[in-house]
Amino acid sequence: MNFRRAITSDLLTIQSLWKEVFFDSEDYINRFIVHFGIENCYVCEINRKIAAMAFALPTTLSHFLTFNFKFSTLNLKYIYACATHPNYRRQGVMEKLLATIYDISCNENIAGVFLHAADENLANYYRKLGFQDFFYRNSSTFNRKGREEGTKHTMKFLTPDEYSNKRIQKLEKQYFANWNEDFFRFLNETGVQFCEYENTIFSFRTEDSKLIVDELLSNTPEQQIANLLFEQFPDCESIDIRTTGNENCCGQMKWNQFINTDIRSGYFAFALE
Repeated sequence: MNFRRAITSDLLTIQSLWKEVFFDSEDYINRFIVHFGIENCYVCEINRKIAAMAFALPTTLSHFLTFNFKFSTLNLKYIYACATHPNYRRQGVMEKLLATIYDISCNENIAGVFLHAADENLANYYRKLGFQDFFYRNSSTFNRKGREEGTKHTMKFLTPDEYSNKRIQKLEKQYFANWNEDFFRFLNETGVQFCEYENTIFSFRTEDSKLIVDELLSNTPEQQIANLLFEQFPDCESIDIRTTGNENCCGQMKWNQFINTDIRSGYFAFALE
């Protein structure tokens, strides 16, 4: 096995493997690579063929300090699009690739690497590899059936840059995965909308007849935001709303063993689900 960073000549193979494993559109894959770069991808080669890949995207764990308007930050890497070719599964390939990414990150003085498990079986797999439950959020579902019609309200759509700037202020009291503005531009290009309503900001995307609010930051009741979206989108049958909280683990962290920290939990949205 040979582990290395991806290079430009790997692009077509990476795109093919991604599509085969995750069934994402070519447009989504191409936009992702344009925004995040092939250099953030690591691959495992077996007999000169790419057997597995995973991206490690740089970000930070931030805490906004209101008394001096500065950030307390730790550099992290977010592991995404872990894919193993069907011919090489159940051979420990991904485990070794993730260990390689972790070792490289530690040598770069990265505080830790984190990821989002698609289901509980994968979460258990990552726990065995040393990842700890760290990022949490709450989740609620609202259905259109039985909802009474009310007064029409309007919401303002925000640009990705506007949303990125506003959310920092909303998250001042906790540790959170802090993405740069280009990350939000990518989300916007791939279907995520950013909105403001009164003193609330939120993002949402559509999935069949459902709306998924990946982030809701404010003191506005979730039911009120759900009603607002039902008004705006008459074909929507249900809405999932995710907020800051500690009910559901949505991200796991593997800390750099040489970095001391007593931070027990953080907030993580936009897992590129």
